[in-house]
Amino acid sequence: MASTDLTHFGKTSTLLALLLCAATLVIMPGARATDSTDGAQCRVLAQHMLSALLKGDSKAATHAFDTDMRTALPPAKLSELWGEVQSNYGKFRAQSSARTLKVNGMDVVITPMQFAKTALDAQVACNTHGQIAGFFLRPTST
Repeated sequence: MASTDLTHFGKTSTLLALLLCAATLVIMPGARATDSTDGAQCRVLAQHMLSALLKGDSKAATHAFDTDMRTALPPAKLSELWGEVQSNYGKFRAQSSARTLKVNGMDVVITPMQFAKTALDAQVACNTHGQIAGFFLRPTST
């Protein structure tokens, strides 16, 4: 997977690599990505997940996870990883407007998030059953 994008973050690359491993979909150079005007359901799921994380409610954040995501990233693990993200990148400051893409038939919502020390994109992928099938944090692309 695209873990090389994370190498300039030093010791925190391991943390982000774990989040990457939990994701079942990553936008990669060969993937077919197009802007999506639909994807409203995925946008709502992504916003709910991120809002729950910011409130410290990892159980609510994982509510819409599919089976693979629940196995790879149960609430306790998500809470631990989110704490490490804030420890490494600083307190969450703000998020910008999300954009939605269609990648290989799946909706992907990318939400730019500003932390005290850096900006990261939260990438949430949704399957055709209306479940979160992937979650990935990466350096902001914009």
